[in-house]
Amino acid sequence: MRKKNVLLAFVSALLLLAMFGTRITIPVSASTIDVHPGESIQAAINSAQPGDTIFVHAGTYYGHVKVNKTLTLVGENRVTTIVDGEGTGTVIKVTADNANITGFTIQNGGNLPYSGLFVGNCNGSTINNNTIRNSAYGIELLNSNSSSIIGNMIMNNSWAGIYIHDSNENIIYDNTVANNSIGAWIPSSAIPNTFYHNNFINNINQASDFGPSNWDNGTGNFWSDYTGVDGDGNGIGDTSHEMDPGTDYYPLMSPWGDAEFPVADAGPDQTIFQGMTVTFNGSRSYDDVGIKSYIWTFTDVTLKTLTGVHPTYRFKNVGNFNVTLNVTDYSSRWDIDTMWVNISADDTEPTISNLSQEPTLPGPGENVTISVDVTDEQSGVRNVTISYRTNSGSWTNVSMSRLTGDAWEGKNPGFPDGTEVQYKIIAYDNAENPAVDDNEGEYYIYTVIPEFPVAIFLLLFIILTLVTVRAHSKKEQERNAPVIAHLKPKAIFHPSTPLS
Repeated sequence: MRKKNVLLAFVSALLLLAMFGTRITIPVSASTIDVHPGESIQAAINSAQPGDTIFVHAGTYYGHVKVNKTLTLVGENRVTTIVDGEGTGTVIKVTADNANITGFTIQNGGNLPYSGLFVGNCNGSTINNNTIRNSAYGIELLNSNSSSIIGNMIMNNSWAGIYIHDSNENIIYDNTVANNSIGAWIPSSAIPNTFYHNNFINNINQASDFGPSNWDNGTGNFWSDYTGVDGDGNGIGDTSHEMDPGTDYYPLMSPWGDAEFPVADAGPDQTIFQGMTVTFNGSRSYDDVGIKSYIWTFTDVTLKTLTGVHPTYRFKNVGNFNVTLNVTDYSSRWDIDTMWVNISADDTEPTISNLSQEPTLPGPGENVTISVDVTDEQSGVRNVTISYRTNSGSWTNVSMSRLTGDAWEGKNPGFPDGTEVQYKIIAYDNAENPAVDDNEGEYYIYTVIPEFPVAIFLLLFIILTLVTVRAHSKKEQERNAPVIAHLKPKAIFHPSTPLS
């Protein structure tokens, strides 16, 4: 009986609430929405509710993404989950408070004024564990406060890696900012933003802070251009690192968080013809913070050493060459990898064809343009030359320029009238094999024709005019002459003659 009374009371309460128009809200838990390659990240955002998580599986997603709700956007793997702007616009734009973007490669936004990741007019965002590259700005904050930028790789952006304006109390730490025009640019803020435990590596201008900002929290950042020393061995430089403007009072001597050895990748083996230029490729080498140096070594007659990610070299000999790449990170850890270069002999000469000359009869002082096609199927064409002589004198060489494809063009200078010019074409491939087109030993020949003197031209004009006028006058006389008819004469009647 008591249970019936309790149930009756509960039902009565529900009825009373319904009578007074009171709504009962039943909490709904946040959802996770999966996005697979071929599906749209934006469509998932549009269908999501605030608080949901969008989980993006590994793959490349082309286009632009707008996060206008409080969502968590998670990539399956920061290396293999890629959002690509295809060189236009801003790749990901965040306009909602407390959004979280993590685990993506965000790349190929447009030129100025676009960004890889833009956070605008919102607060409390978290940008964590992303690679952001190849846009005008990497990460841009505008009118956005109290956000966290943590553990990102921000690299190869044409203007600035991090661009913060009219934004306050943001915290930026544990990021690597490398190979940007400006590492961090803070033109304006009312309350300082704080940077610490970041690695600023090989930016043209490491940082430009008009904020002002705090560049340490007792320990600062690593700067690849810092030249100070650490006399007491505590890992912090004894002198500050000065920016333009801005000061890091506790610069780190080694990169922050650099716990991994680099991995060297010398690229695939290459087979090319003798004389061709080899371009090495160490771009697939990687490190958790950054690689400080690339050193390539091999022997071609003598020991050779090249540096950089993409050095070039032209081997002198034919054969197989073993090339070693050594990469070293900013904590002096290193790794090596090797590749082979096979240089094959090229014993064929270039082919010269389709020679043309303009003009065919040049006047005094007039340049002559000579065009020709030159091909070489093995090592490629290295250079093409016009060799000319005047009046059977000594030979002079003029370099030709490559236009497009196999087309080359050069100019013989102008000469006085009556000059006889002979010329031939000489081409070399990259293996130093020569080819000559000299018109089967007869050479190509032209003679500079004289100009007509003005007096002769005027005399010819007067003579031509007189002849024309005379011919016209004669034609008019013939047209107006009387017609003599060969007819029998008629009788002529005179009034004074009597009629018979």
